Amino acid sequence: MNPVQIVEAARPEVGTMPPIDRRHLRERIFDAAMRAQSELSPVDLASPNTRASNAARLAALALLGLAAVGGLAYSASRETPGSRATAPSATDVAPSPTLEPTVNTVAQAPLLTTATTTTTPPIPGSGDTPLLLPPERNRLDELAVVRAPLGGSALLLRAPDLSTISLIEVDGLAPAEEPEPDPSASSTTTTVPPRQYAAVSVIPPDEDTPGQYSVEVACGSVSVLDTAGRPAFRPEIDALFNSMRITDGVINIDLPDGWAAISGGRSTDEFVFGLPVEIGNQQVTIMVAQYPDGSLAVAGNDQRQYEPATFNGQQAWVNRDPEDPAAFTLLATVGTTAIRVSARDISLAETEEVINGLTPGDVDEWINRFGSLPVDLDPDIRSCTDQPEFNIV
Repeated sequence: MNPVQIVEAARPEVGTMPPIDRRHLRERIFDAAMRAQSELSPVDLASPNTRASNAARLAALALLGLAAVGGLAYSASRETPGSRATAPSATDVAPSPTLEPTVNTVAQAPLLTTATTTTTPPIPGSGDTPLLLPPERNRLDELAVVRAPLGGSALLLRAPDLSTISLIEVDGLAPAEEPEPDPSASSTTTTVPPRQYAAVSVIPPDEDTPGQYSVEVACGSVSVLDTAGRPAFRPEIDALFNSMRITDGVINIDLPDGWAAISGGRSTDEFVFGLPVEIGNQQVTIMVAQYPDGSLAVAGNDQRQYEPATFNGQQAWVNRDPEDPAAFTLLATVGTTAIRVSARDISLAETEEVINGLTPGDVDEWINRFGSLPVDLDPDIRSCTDQPEFNIV
C-alpha cells in the first residue's frame, strides 16, 4: 500500500455533511479568502510572476487548505465513530417538544355587592304609619275626617242563623229629669212602652228606624242594629237581650250557645277618601275608610249583613247587596288599622292590588297633603260616672 492508501485506510468513515453545514463552511472559506486577499498588497499586473505575487498566492492556498481540514474535523465531530449520517428511520424521529399553551390572564371585574342599609321600609298599619295614603297628585272623589265620639265603642256579633248584629254605645250626659205629667192636658201621641227582659229594658224600633233597638242605660246610649226588614224581636234578638246584664255601667253579655263575637273595640277617628282607578278600561271609584288602632266592629257598625271572606290572606268580612250584585262592602284589617272598602264593578283580587299600591303614612302626612283635621266640636261635658261599656263574658 502506498502512503495515500494507508492514510485513507486509517481515516474514519465520515458521512455526508448536512446541506446547512456545507453552506456555513463555504461561507467561512469565502470570508477567510477575502480577508487574506485584502491584507496583501495590490498585485502588480505588469509583473505577475514576481516573487511577491507568488508568495501571496501560496499563502491563500494554505489558508484554503486549513479551512478544508477544519471542515473535515467539524464533520467528524458531529457523528460518533463508526456511524454514518444516514437518514433516520421513522421510529428514530424525536417528538417535537410540547409547548405549554399561553394563557392570557384578563383582569376580572369585582363581583357586585349590595351595601347594607339601615333604612327600614314603612309598614302599613303600624304604630308609626297607621294610615294608607293615596298616590300623590291623584284626583280624589271624596275626602273627609270624622272625629271619634267621646267614649264610644262597638261590638260585632254573629248569631246562630249566621246573621250579623252590631252594637254601639256612646257616652253622654245624665238623662234630664222627666217633668211631672199634667193631668189636664190631653195627648194623642201613643208611646210604645219598653220591653222588659231578664235584666234590661229595650225600646222597640219605630217606623223611621226599622231594625234599630235602644237599650235603656243610666247614662249615654246603647243601640242594637239588626237588618231592616226582619221581624222585630225575632228569636235571635230576644236571646241576645236576655243575655245582657248591666253593672255599674258595664254591659256584660253572656253569649248564648251558637253565638260568636267577630270584633269589638273603642271608636277611633275615621279617615275617608275616594280613589278613582281604571279597571279593565273602566273608571271605578274605591271608597276607603280607615280606623287607626280600631276594630272591624267600629268599621262595620251598620245594619249590613256580612259573610266571611279572605282578603290579603287574612280573615275578612264582605257584604253584597242582593239588589246590586256588582257592589260590595268589605271589612278587613291592615296591621293594626281596620278598613272599610266600598266599590262596585271590581273584584276582591283587583281591590287587593289597589290597596297594596297605597303608601303607608301617618296623620302628619295626611295633614300636610290634605289640611288640618276638623276640630272636635263636642266638648267633654260628661257628668255621669256610669258610662256604658261592653264586656263579653
